[in-house]
Amino acid sequence: METIGAIIQANKKRMITQCSNTSLTVSDSRKAWLTKIQSHSDVDRIYSPSNWGYVMNNTEKAYTADCPTMYDIFDKFGEDYAELWIMGQVLALYGSSSNREKGVADGLKIFAQSFSSQVKAYKLSELMLFFARYKAGRYDNSFASFDARRIGNAFFKEFKPERNYELDTINRKRVQDEIENRRFIPPEGYSSLAWYNELKRRAESGDEEAKKMLMPP
Repeated sequence: METIGAIIQANKKRMITQCSNTSLTVSDSRKAWLTKIQSHSDVDRIYSPSNWGYVMNNTEKAYTADCPTMYDIFDKFGEDYAELWIMGQVLALYGSSSNREKGVADGLKIFAQSFSSQVKAYKLSELMLFFARYKAGRYDNSFASFDARRIGNAFFKEFKPERNYELDTINRKRVQDEIENRRFIPPEGYSSLAWYNELKRRAESGDEEAKKMLMPP
């Protein structure tokens, strides 16, 4: 009987053949990352499980880098390749398993179909960060056998709140750095952050003076 890895590799060959016939249409908003990604093989190389270590050590980049989302992958390379990419990440977690049941491989494919459709808003680098943390045991996981529910719970109940907190921390730091770079003193009754947000509100409403105050020194 075939191993999980062999079954998945067979699916991969089929999907790659399909992807090779997919043409790319480029929107202006996505040209930046598409300069690095011309084909599915570029996605395989750049967003490979072999780069999990780099992502783990560069959390802020994982969240803020110019990177395609899962929706972009669906849009540019098709549903089959999006599922294939997720399968590759999961296989890196369970690829060493000796489980030879075809049912497990089929379950993995079903999971990839469902999971890829639920995480379309997330960047590939964010998903890599999740899988890297999962592999590192951050969510107290076992790799004895494939468990779709365990992965789903870890992502939505543990990683997602972590992501929201970490993104909030990153954004607050960026705002604080911006405030310090402008070196303006808030009027009485305002904190630096509250005054900065007030200036942004006024500028968006067309206040020219607020726009000037928000300009870099």
